[in-house]
Amino acid sequence: MQPKYFGTDGIRGKGFSELTANLAFHLGNSLKEAFNNKIVIIGEDTRLSSPMLAKMVASGALLSGLDVYYAGVVSTPMIAYYAKLKNATGIMITASHNYYLDNGIKIFNKGYKSKIEEELSVEKYIEDKKISKGEVFGKFNINNDIEDKYFNLIDQLQLKQSNLKVVYDGANGANHLIASKIFSKYYSNSKQINFKPNGKNINEDCGSTNLEKIIKYLQTNQMELGFAYDGDGDRVIMIDKNSKVYDGDLIILLLAKYLKQNNILKNNGVVITEMTNPGIKKALNENGINYFVTSVGDKHVHQEMLKRDLVLGGEASGHIIIKNLLHSGDGLLTSLYILKIINEDKEILKSLEDVYLYPFKMVNIKNVDKRILNKDIIVKKLAEYKKEFIDTDIFSIRASGTEDVIRVTISCSEEDKLDTYLQKVIKLISSQGGNI
Repeated sequence: MQPKYFGTDGIRGKGFSELTANLAFHLGNSLKEAFNNKIVIIGEDTRLSSPMLAKMVASGALLSGLDVYYAGVVSTPMIAYYAKLKNATGIMITASHNYYLDNGIKIFNKGYKSKIEEELSVEKYIEDKKISKGEVFGKFNINNDIEDKYFNLIDQLQLKQSNLKVVYDGANGANHLIASKIFSKYYSNSKQINFKPNGKNINEDCGSTNLEKIIKYLQTNQMELGFAYDGDGDRVIMIDKNSKVYDGDLIILLLAKYLKQNNILKNNGVVITEMTNPGIKKALNENGINYFVTSVGDKHVHQEMLKRDLVLGGEASGHIIIKNLLHSGDGLLTSLYILKIINEDKEILKSLEDVYLYPFKMVNIKNVDKRILNKDIIVKKLAEYKKEFIDTDIFSIRASGTEDVIRVTISCSEEDKLDTYLQKVIKLISSQGGNI
């Protein structure tokens, strides 16, 4: 049985109208039974609806007898890390890279994302409006400890003071506070852009999914390196002084080469996803590094890393897991680790100059019932098209687990072929009611 409300990364919906106070209350009320932990740590991003959802989750949890620690605006990785340290249930109110009207609730059990059986237990409370009352009402606490614990994690990197000119984009989101404190401590010439959230500007023309502003700032101010985070801080995209963009694929390759050179790439392998550019697969092979392909989603990446006993995995979107540092993806931690690497080897970025990335295009088809992908005519035609591509190419047509869109992604060595089949797929799905 699959969850009704939970997608690939928690519950998502429109703040206030779909993610309501009532839903959040019942979700909070379910946590004691679903996860059997004694405390709940709650964080939020900067969306207009986030404080309401956070406090309603807290009220439900308190009624069940759980103690609540409210952390305010913090990143998703901070919640995951703290929940693991404290054997707690972690709640993050965020819709990640989406715009402010959307919101979401991510749940961590002792630091790890919720499992299907746990999500189904939560959904019983939401569906049946079930209410659990504890023998005593839980205690509500303002948490100031989460930041200290995160600083302790960063201290393990043993970063050195640097004059490197770094710009970082806070996406007007959850990372803007902690990133400022850490960069100010180690990088005196660092500058943050998009760090004034107003409830409505999270991810708006900024962050890891919109690089125009950070590239312009980098060029105008002669910065040497740039990092762009998403709204909840678990993704990062890097830009160098020549405005070259390093997405998650290139970052994985960079980190894999460094870890291998230093004999800390456990089992000489990395986990990538079906969306990884074929050029990265080729480069990994050329560097003698094994790779294992999994479905999109950092939950799947993490599971494969555990299965293979690996320390590195990630996605093109910028979700990077460096398991010898942290069990969860963390954009800020990844960027600081890259800076540490560059400080040790100032020529390492040059080693990526000859990496050839195959032509790659992704289109989101909107306003469509995602179930049309199960129609016989669609299944048959897509299978026919896929036969024209080799195993290392990308031919992926999937329903998003976090948005109401169908994602069409194709990558191969021949751009004309890519464009031809991209248009064929768009025409096929659009004929069934979808729009770009």
